[in-house]
Amino acid sequence: MANEHKVVIIGGGFGGLHATQCLKNAPVRVTLIDRRNFHLFQPLLYQVATGWLSPANIASTLRATLKRQTNAHVLLAEVVDIDVQRRCVSLRDGSVSYDTLIVATGSRHHYFGKDWEKLAPGLKTVEDATEIRSRIFAAFETAEREKDRRRVRALLTFIIVGGGPTGVEIYVRLIEQAGALLRAGGILVLELGYGAADRVRAMISAQSVWSNVTITNDLAGIPRVLAAERI
Repeated sequence: MANEHKVVIIGGGFGGLHATQCLKNAPVRVTLIDRRNFHLFQPLLYQVATGWLSPANIASTLRATLKRQTNAHVLLAEVVDIDVQRRCVSLRDGSVSYDTLIVATGSRHHYFGKDWEKLAPGLKTVEDATEIRSRIFAAFETAEREKDRRRVRALLTFIIVGGGPTGVEIYVRLIEQAGALLRAGGILVLELGYGAADRVRAMISAQSVWSNVTITNDLAGIPRVLAAERI
């Protein structure tokens, strides 16, 4: 219909997908735009990063998810600009007009203004998870053959920045995979915020696994460790 109300949603994550589904019975035409054609279940990225799941286990195509929603259309595209005056979303290869716009593009990790990303990848995408997994397994394999104890210790020392559920789960998975091997190194869990270190200690102590683990909220030594490429 020419006068049909057009809703454009940018982002196929939890927010964008939920907004699309909530409009299922509304008299509107929904266009969901994402530069990827799948919805990623981010809470399980840590399992991909530690080798317990494959990326396919935590991703589902947006079209399959919305196939029974007749008023929804999925568009694989990258948004480069929004013209509020003209009510138009500019794509890298075209444009889409709208009556109502919902922007649900998600978030990114923050490095406190430091250039740390090459040494310490975040955990927001499938690529982040597979990169972390590759580094972890490469460290294990190299340590198995290394004779220099100092080098082994460096290879088996991991820093986890963030002691929330994801950080603690990564810690647990590392111990379950290579607890005995990690005795030669250790895990540092860095959690900023008042009282956060005590909370993380409680979460870790509830997990019945051993680790040479240090929990701190002191950021002072991290740039030196990053420079030594121990992450």
